[in-house]
Amino acid sequence: MRDVRILSPLIVFIAVVLGSLPAGAKTQTPGPALRADRGDKRVSVRTEPTIEVIDAAGRAVHLAKTPERIVVIGKGPHFILHLLYMFPEGRERLVGMERRGKTASEFLDMIDPGFRKKGSLGVAPGPEAIAALHPDLVLAKGSSSERMSEALAGLGIPFVYLSLETPDEFFRDVSNLGLILGNKARAAEILAFFRSRIERVRSALSGIAAERKPRVLLAMATDRGGKFSLQVPAASWMQTIQVRTAGGIPVWLDAGEKTAGWTIVNLEQIARWDADKAFIVVWYSNDRQKMLDAFKSDPQWKRLKAVRNGQLYAFPSDIFGWDSPDPRWILGLTWLAANIHPDVFKGIDMTAEISAFYDRLYGLDGRTIDELLLPRVKMDIR
Repeated sequence: MRDVRILSPLIVFIAVVLGSLPAGAKTQTPGPALRADRGDKRVSVRTEPTIEVIDAAGRAVHLAKTPERIVVIGKGPHFILHLLYMFPEGRERLVGMERRGKTASEFLDMIDPGFRKKGSLGVAPGPEAIAALHPDLVLAKGSSSERMSEALAGLGIPFVYLSLETPDEFFRDVSNLGLILGNKARAAEILAFFRSRIERVRSALSGIAAERKPRVLLAMATDRGGKFSLQVPAASWMQTIQVRTAGGIPVWLDAGEKTAGWTIVNLEQIARWDADKAFIVVWYSNDRQKMLDAFKSDPQWKRLKAVRNGQLYAFPSDIFGWDSPDPRWILGLTWLAANIHPDVFKGIDMTAEISAFYDRLYGLDGRTIDELLLPRVKMDIR
């Protein structure tokens, strides 16, 4: 009979090698103990579990272990923070963030007493400042590799990009976070919540012919000393996807495809489009009702079909806007569908939708939602 001491290590070694082959984003399980002969002694060697994700920049990122100290940096850090806080591990393991104002997120200040006690970084911190927080993972919003990720890699600090700019990218980022945080079950719950809302809208609109879909304008407006600036989103951006998914026909696509971001348009162009419905994203520092009243009193705006028919709306928000690549985009989509096709979505109760959002995604109780969040909702301003 062959000596099993010779065959066993070989069989185990083959199993370990095969089990370590990459297959997309996955957690690689620990291999069995390998035993190496060293004289008369046997030394146990065990492979470490690793985590592999493909981030928003298309980079394969390998983590030797589940991160315990996470830092968030970059433009719009609140987008990532709001996603991170949907996971219980995210709140616990966040040790610092870049702040671009008095706080990185007024919302998280409101729901987490310990949020302000976490480490704080100034605008555009350098690698040394980030390393001083001793992170074992840095998250940033973006879809292309930048110098910071390379600099931190030189310090041995893993770096993962999240995009969040479209529903598909949002879903990928949620899945990646679930893998990184070791809570794929929670990621599945989050995805199920969002997908159920999207499916409800798509299912209700499935029988509506194209000619029954209204032509829609969505534009961001800013007031600079009484002069209004209007911009329309790129074809691939969240706002455009919201309009399309909600059953509207975006009138601005030709203009929106000229750049990868917001495109400035003038009133003459808006008049040529003459949309059936118009939704205005008002810059956070401007008064929504005041701006809409100014539009409705303007002689040129008065000629627009949407204004004449009472179909000019301010896009809603609470503490943050519902049109941006923040998790609140699902509230914006639901509200938009109910206002583009009110006859189809008569049963939508937006107060119930808001409560479900904060309950199921952030674990907030009814009293917190009623007293702190619902009073901040700016909705149905026309």
